[in-house]
Formats: sequence, C-alpha cells, structure tokens
Amino acid sequence: MKEIEALHGNYQLIEKAIKYIDAHFKEQPSIDVIAERIGMSKYHFIRVFKEYVGVTPKQFLHSVTLNYAKEHIKESKSILDSSLDIGLSSVSRLHELFVNLIGVTPKEWREKGKDVTITYGFGLTPFGQALIAYTDKGICFLGFIDQNQEAIFKRFQELWENANLVHDDGKAQRYLENIFLKNKKYNLLVKGTNLQVNVWKALLNLPNGVIATYQDIANYIDKPNAVRAVASAIGKNHIGYLIPCHRVIAKSGAMSGYRWGIERKKILIAYESTHQPLSSEVRRAKGEDMDTLVRLLPHASLELLTAWIHEERLGALYVATHEDEVVGMLHVTHHTSLATAQKSAVLEALVVEETFLHQGIEALLLEHVLFTCKTMGFHFITLLDDIPALSIPCETLGFKPFQGRTLPLSS
Repeated sequence: MKEIEALHGNYQLIEKAIKYIDAHFKEQPSIDVIAERIGMSKYHFIRVFKEYVGVTPKQFLHSVTLNYAKEHIKESKSILDSSLDIGLSSVSRLHELFVNLIGVTPKEWREKGKDVTITYGFGLTPFGQALIAYTDKGICFLGFIDQNQEAIFKRFQELWENANLVHDDGKAQRYLENIFLKNKKYNLLVKGTNLQVNVWKALLNLPNGVIATYQDIANYIDKPNAVRAVASAIGKNHIGYLIPCHRVIAKSGAMSGYRWGIERKKILIAYESTHQPLSSEVRRAKGEDMDTLVRLLPHASLELLTAWIHEERLGALYVATHEDEVVGMLHVTHHTSLATAQKSAVLEALVVEETFLHQGIEALLLEHVLFTCKTMGFHFITLLDDIPALSIPCETLGFKPFQGRTLPLSS
C-alpha cells in the first residue's frame, strides 16, 4: 500500500507539472520555472519526474509537440502493420494474449445486469484514484477519478443499473495493486454493440509504446469509412487502461478526446513508450548457438544437440535472443498420435538465463512456439511437469487444460 501511495503522490505532482507545461507550452518554460510552480526544488523535480515517467521533463516537453506525435505515428506504422496483420506471430507479445475479453450475453444486455452481483470500490493507482468493479466473470469497469467521482460512479451505475452492487474498497485496492504493481491479468467483461466490442478488441492488439490513429483502428476492423463510429466506440470504453484507448490519437497528432483526462493520457503514453519490454526475438537454434545451448542444457551431449538443430522431423530447438545474445531456449518434440493420427508437440525444456528470468522471455518463447505449432497444423501441445515456473500462467497464453497437461490448439 505504501508503494502505491507514493506513486499516487508522484502522479499528482507530475499531473500538475503537465498541466502547467500544456498551458505555457508556447513559452517553452524552463525546468526551474516548472519546478517552482509545483512547489519542488529543480533537482528533486527532475528526479521524481524521470523515475515516474521514464524521461526527463525536457524530453517530455518535446514529446507533447504535434511534430513529435506525427513522427511517432510514422514510426509506429510499421509496427502496427505487422502487429495488426500478423497478430499472434508478432514478437511484440500482443496485449490480447494476456487479456481475455468477454462480451455480455444478449440476456445480460437486455436486463442491464439483473441478478448479477458486482463488487466495486475506490482505490489508488500510479495514475490517480480509480473506481474498479468486477463480477465472477471478470472486471466490468475501471475508471480514473479526478474531481468527478460522482459522475464516474453515475456512469458505472447506468451501465449496470439492475445489478446487485456490493461496495468494498479493500478488495478494490487489492485488485488495483494486482493490476498496476504486479501486472496480474484478469478477464474483462464488456457491454457494447458488435462494433464497439470489435474496436475494443483492436485496441487490445496495440503493443505497449505504440500509438495509432482512429483511421488505423477503422482499417483494422475493415470499416475504413467508419472513423467517427470508431472514435465513438473508443470514447465509450468502460474499462480504462486495460483496454488501452489512451493509445489512439488524432491523425494530426493531437491528443484530445480522452475520457479520463488529457494529462493522464499523455503520462500513460510517455510512461509506456519508455517502459518497453526487452528488445528480444525468438528463432530456431543454429550451430553457432552451440556453446550457449551446452551451458543452458549441461546434461545434453553435443551429438544430441546437433541432431535437434538439424533434424527438423524430430522437433525443434528455439532460442530467445536479447541484443543478439541467446538468453533462453525451448525444446519441442514433434510426433503423430497413433490414436487420432493428429500431429502433436511436447514442450520438454524451457530454460532462461538467471538474469533474464521473469522479464517476459518465457512468455515470448511460449507465444512463438504456440503460433508456430498452430501454423504447422499441430492439434495439441503437452507441457511436461519439469518446465520451470513461468512469469505468467499458461492459461493467459491461450492454453486450455485438456486431459491433464495436454492442451488443445484451437484453429
């Protein structure tokens, strides 16, 4: 609780600074002037700002210009093209892999939450105070609060007006800390039209640090002429942050139209752009990786490793690299079931360098292998029990338990 209180306090100071920067942007205020206006010493302000946002105040001042936003759109375009077109194969580890979006049933839509118990509460996040609500199916509301708590609560009530509401701030705070501090993922229960749900799904595919335009999202859902409808759907998103509507800006580069506040939107974009996952990729192992593979798998012989690298019919060795250095590997065996004649795979060894544990390498390897096996026509993947604990549960990667540890691969 102390950690999130400290982050919340820093957010309030940073928000105040950003409001001042926005209001006096044309004057290009100095850091001394900004620090004085928010009641901090220059060096303390710089330290807190950089620790929180990830960049210095001067770098942030540059990042709020229209020219920078336009450049960033261009830089993001190639990432977007691959992420939105290729989907699961993108090495950016798309957000949708970790968040399961569930739409309400027609009956639940008509009855506006009748017979549904929703627990809600208020708590602190690193980006301000928030109202969060959840059911046994998942989170159904997350809204940030400034001086508008009553209005936010009213919107939540209107969305689920017939639900049985249970107020519990303690549980709400635990949920918020799990989301913002522990990066725990939850199912999301959304209420919207087909178009709105499709737009929200598209938003889930935007990787951290990537911004898109409303036109990009319209193109992605195959409705290039529905930009206004897309903008409206984004504006009606009722699960802030987790469905990242803050990553969408106008074609001009303007960051307007964010329900939870423009300053918060700018902080979120700046924060995410400077807190990127490791610059890593996955590929098949090659002969030049042998020294590292021997270190990662000390009990494997050179002959056996060589066979697995070159004999594709047996299976594959995949390696994860960071800055061209191998930091992890995953061994996959291929076989065909005698019972069903369907192709199956067994994940036999997942090993990651100690300094890179729990930094997303495990998930990156699993994601790549899952996608590759699907494209190769495999129907099942079996995880052996000796695979080390992952930084995230296997279920969040799309695996569904089936006959113990064997998992079906849906097409």
